[in-house]
This record gives sequence, structure tokens and C-alpha cells, in this order.
Amino acid sequence: MNTTRPRVAGVIGRIPRPADPERAAAPAPVRLLTGPGRPPVVVLHRTADGGWSRGPRPLTELERKALAWDAACARARSVARAVARHLAGHAGPSDVRVDGDRVRVVLRVDGAECWARWRAYFQITVVGEGSRPHTLVGDGERDGVRVTVVAHGAATGRRGRRPFRVGDATYDLAAPLRDAYGDVWYYQGCRRPDGMPLLSLDGRPERCSLANVAAHLGPLSAVRDTDRAEDRTSPSEPAG
Repeated sequence: MNTTRPRVAGVIGRIPRPADPERAAAPAPVRLLTGPGRPPVVVLHRTADGGWSRGPRPLTELERKALAWDAACARARSVARAVARHLAGHAGPSDVRVDGDRVRVVLRVDGAECWARWRAYFQITVVGEGSRPHTLVGDGERDGVRVTVVAHGAATGRRGRRPFRVGDATYDLAAPLRDAYGDVWYYQGCRRPDGMPLLSLDGRPERCSLANVAAHLGPLSAVRDTDRAEDRTSPSEPAG
């Protein structure tokens, strides 16, 4: 036996009834979903004129905001997937992440022309200096979604050498380093507590110390601008 039925019936019986009995009529008996095979519960809600309604309850302001937030986050995820596909042919490290209703993009930029193309692609209107050397941070929009772009190597001005010595070899951290297998490593400003530079490979989140890369994948050679110009893939706006 459903022991809650009498209690619910008593609560409904104590609800003040309006003058119009037809407007206050609630269906009987009260049905509750208590287990498999039982009929679904009938939910009633008060209308603005004090009556009862079986129809769908109007959404509250909080519910409308929650639905709008869910839709905005879904749009951000869709834009992130499209941007990731567009970045697939871009040379150098890149990363796309969704932060709520926004998208964050990290990429490597070689030259002012390449940065201008990315600015147009993301409709970047606000640009500031990043916390790491030669890095710019731009705020833009893609398909109605706000996008923050962290562009390594986009800062204007000639990049100076950043020598770092490991054993008997000196490496220029301002330039990407190609290992003996042809992979290119990038220094993005991160170091170990002892000062050893950490390198990343083709946009992967994992980092490896310069000493380990040199020891296990060396010899390393600097990749200069003239070398990158030969195989660099600059972004282009998709047709349509």
C-alpha cells in the first residue's frame, strides 16, 4: 500500500479553494509514481488567475537563463571543433579549448603576414602583450562565439637570440629546434625550478627538458625563418 497517498490527499484538501469550484477542481485519485509498472504522476500547477492547470508550467527566469547558457556552451563546442579542423594544417604548436561559452586558442605565428591572417580569421579587435616573450593575446569572435587567441611569436620587432648552454652545445631558444628525426621542438617560456628550459613538440601539452631532448633525440639544429618559410602553411578563409 502506498502510505503517502493519504498524506498527499490531506495536503491537497487543505489548499484554499477559489470561489469558482470548476477552476479549483483537481483530478482524483491522486496518482504517484512509486515503482515499475505504476502510472506516471500527474503534476498540476497554479495559474495566474488562481486555478489549476495540467499544461506545461511556464519557465522561470532562472530556467530560461540556464537554457540560454547551455545553448551558448553548445555553440562554443561547435566552433572549437571547426577551429581545430582548420588548425590541423597549421605548422607549429596549436591548442583549442572550450571555456564555458568561450573558446581559447593557442598557436604559433611566424611573421606579420601570418598573424594578420589569423586576426582576420578570428575577427580580432583587441590585442595585448602576453606574459611570455614574443607573445600577443587577442580577443575576437568566430561564428558568434567569443575567442581568445594566444599567439606565440606574433609580437612585433626582431627577435633576439636566447642562447642556453647544455654540456658542450649552445642552443638558441628564440628559434624552434629540429631533432635528428625531423620533429620540431618549441620553447614557450617554461622552465624547471633549476632553470632548465622545457620544450613542447607540435602543440602537445607534454613538455620535455632541453637536456633530455638533446641527449636522446639530438643532434638539434635551429630552424630559421628561411627554413620555416619553405614549409609553412598559412591559414586561409574557408570558401563559403
